[in-house]
Amino acid sequence: MEAIEIVAIVILVIAIIVLVYYYLLNTPTAMNKLKSYIPTGADAHMSEVISQNTNYPKLNKENDSESVTKRIKVKLNDIDMSGINTDAFSNKLDAFLDEKSDELIKDWSLATTNDLKELEAKFLETSESVDALDKDYQEFKKSSMEFQKTTEDKLNDIDKRIEALEK
Repeated sequence: MEAIEIVAIVILVIAIIVLVYYYLLNTPTAMNKLKSYIPTGADAHMSEVISQNTNYPKLNKENDSESVTKRIKVKLNDIDMSGINTDAFSNKLDAFLDEKSDELIKDWSLATTNDLKELEAKFLETSESVDALDKDYQEFKKSSMEFQKTTEDKLNDIDKRIEALEK
């Protein structure tokens, strides 16, 4: 595969991933299921271990103040999805494919409607030529049979004259 094919495939995969991501964001039931499968901390039971362990005062510090990850973490539901438009992304992807379509057709040896029209025209021309050849053959066959009959008659006439001369 050439570089352009790989780039096109990567773009299509990214587009599919983005569309699945937006689908998951816009369907609350799917997001709730997904959130139930994914633990929020490094370990689902880490908070129990930290709260029970008093030998390490630095570990309890997380309870006093919010951790950096909690401060940085943005809930996906808080993101405004109205400003993100998948149609714009689709239009950009379509524009890219339209721009590169000639290269893709050439590289992948694809047929276009113009190619099909040319092939149909060549087929019609060839079938007309075959029909004309068949017609010529039938005429030749007919004239050949007449020629054979005439030649046979002449040979029979010559045979009769030779027999007459021999007697």
